[in-house]
Amino acid sequence: MDIAEIFKRATGSLKRPALSAALACALASPALASPPAMQEAVRVAPAVVPIPEATNAIPVTDKSWPWAAADRAVSPIDLSAHGYVEEEYFITGTARVFDMGEQASLTSLAQGPYTTRILVRRPAHPAEFSGTVVVEPLNPSIRYDLPIMWGESHASYIRNGDIWIGVTVKPVAIATLKEFDSRRYQALEFPNPVPASLTCGQDQLPLPRGGLPPESSPATENGLIWDVLSQVAALARNGKHGGPLAGFDVSRMYMAGDSQSGAFVLTYANFIHQYALGQDRTPLYDGYLAAVASGPGTPLNQCANPLPTDDPRMRIADVGVPVIVMVSESEIGSLRRRPDSDLGPDLFRGYEVAGASHIHEGGEAGSPSPIDAARTSGAVFDNANACQEQDMPGNDVPFAMLLSGAFRNLDRWSREGVPPPRGEPLEVDKPGTPDAQVLTDEFGNALGGVRTPQVDVPVARYYHRMTGPGICELWGYRKPFTADVLEALYPTREAYLSRFRQSVDSLIAERWIEPEDGQALLRQASDAASLMND
Repeated sequence: MDIAEIFKRATGSLKRPALSAALACALASPALASPPAMQEAVRVAPAVVPIPEATNAIPVTDKSWPWAAADRAVSPIDLSAHGYVEEEYFITGTARVFDMGEQASLTSLAQGPYTTRILVRRPAHPAEFSGTVVVEPLNPSIRYDLPIMWGESHASYIRNGDIWIGVTVKPVAIATLKEFDSRRYQALEFPNPVPASLTCGQDQLPLPRGGLPPESSPATENGLIWDVLSQVAALARNGKHGGPLAGFDVSRMYMAGDSQSGAFVLTYANFIHQYALGQDRTPLYDGYLAAVASGPGTPLNQCANPLPTDDPRMRIADVGVPVIVMVSESEIGSLRRRPDSDLGPDLFRGYEVAGASHIHEGGEAGSPSPIDAARTSGAVFDNANACQEQDMPGNDVPFAMLLSGAFRNLDRWSREGVPPPRGEPLEVDKPGTPDAQVLTDEFGNALGGVRTPQVDVPVARYYHRMTGPGICELWGYRKPFTADVLEALYPTREAYLSRFRQSVDSLIAERWIEPEDGQALLRQASDAASLMND
């Protein structure tokens, strides 16, 4: 589809957006202009990634705005007040469908066109830019895009002057975008280019776990994601010459994701990273951060069978750039542990957070408003109201703050060679098995792991799952201690606050969290202490 037609369908305008010289060359490239290639599986070699076409920023009106816009989130953010702008672009390119070859080599089954969208949040002025870009494959687990990592770490990104790019990466999310605004998003598509002889039928497609509906179709292909993520990075690194980041000098590019998107991040790092090169013929991404994802288990295409859990390719590989994985107690039964390493090319940290749950507080700034969500079928899969403990206080272990600290450490590791802190593993009964259980202290809270004041200076017992259907098993809560237990632990408010401050000071000194987040924790503790009896 011609770029002018894409823009026309989204905006109603016949005006052709201006293209940089580099993008104009890409338009003329046979790789982007040719019809889908139907071919036998061929071995993939490392190569410079082509730059996709990009529209101008899609206009925002009182009737049409981006899905998951920052000012329409559950916890809305006025980006302009922070010197930031938000822009949505459509990008078009040609993507391959990959498969596993022998000895972990990569093969391509087919290639074909795609059109998707990117949501960009950046400083208004290049002089305020840190040089760091965060690419987040938007989480499609409930059929619509969720910018979970943005919701958790946006304050850190904004403080530092980073650019965040959210990418729609799955056909099921595109279908939901069209439910939300059919005119704005009608040009988006991930058509399946795989030959009919290699395409699996609907009854053969892998079905998702957790009570979610089927999300694959023979007419579309999930496996286009990998080239899309490579091409987004190539487009962002082209900022000196044009495109959405024109005038922004990118020095570091990271990929970060939470839950299903965290699995995308680890799968990309393990199997795609070494093949996707920039203009300098080095890998496009400088590091990876994955949250609540136990390993690189996403099939490379929608017909591929998942790798067995004991397959050596499920180990997070030494890819030559830093990789950090942070998990909660929810992932312990599926977690494939591996040693930390500071010795290149194996640069790895694995963190297990005591008391934390898969779904955790801190991502509200990334969740679309209920009004917007109600315009889609995705909204019906938010079944938290069926959980038995839904009226209990939420799990407030500061997982999001730890993630922000981990991202800063990832950036420092890449730029300065300064390794992040090492964390202790959770103490587990039957480790490495689906029956693994976290061992607990006298209050029922986890032993070992990355510690926070919530478990070291506790006022509640922390649970990593609720009782009920579907996503209840991923939703945590806390059960506050009784007054007599609190009085025995903390005879006065100041006794509690003093111990809490010591714990926070240690987190900051050891670089687990940023000082600004430490101050936020102290304010929360002060509010909690006001409810205690002297």
